[in-house]
Amino acid sequence: MGKIAVVGDVDTISGFRLAGVKNSYAVKDAKEAEKLLFELSKNPEIVIVALTERLANELQYAIEKITKVSEYPLILTIPDKKGPIEREVDPIVQLIKRTIGVEVKVG
Repeated sequence: MGKIAVVGDVDTISGFRLAGVKNSYAVKDAKEAEKLLFELSKNPEIVIVALTERLANELQYAIEKITKVSEYPLILTIPDKKGPIEREVDPIVQLIKRTIGVEVKVG
């Protein structure tokens, strides 16, 4: 069975640790998050990485590099303590379209 990892700011990560997610990593900045993301992508036990939206915005090139090489881990974005970021296109909708070739309308 695969494991889930969560990467984000200390406040967001604290909630996941309280919920029992053992692979929860608090990072100080995008550089630290990038290094951790590449480490997690090499761990075959990690199948999903939840990354806060603000970090994901800064790490798009790293996310694309990882997802082009391998199916796993699946990298999902989650809101941080400041709440969700307003977007024109939902990243989950983009992921579904890229993965199965079908556009999903949300809303």
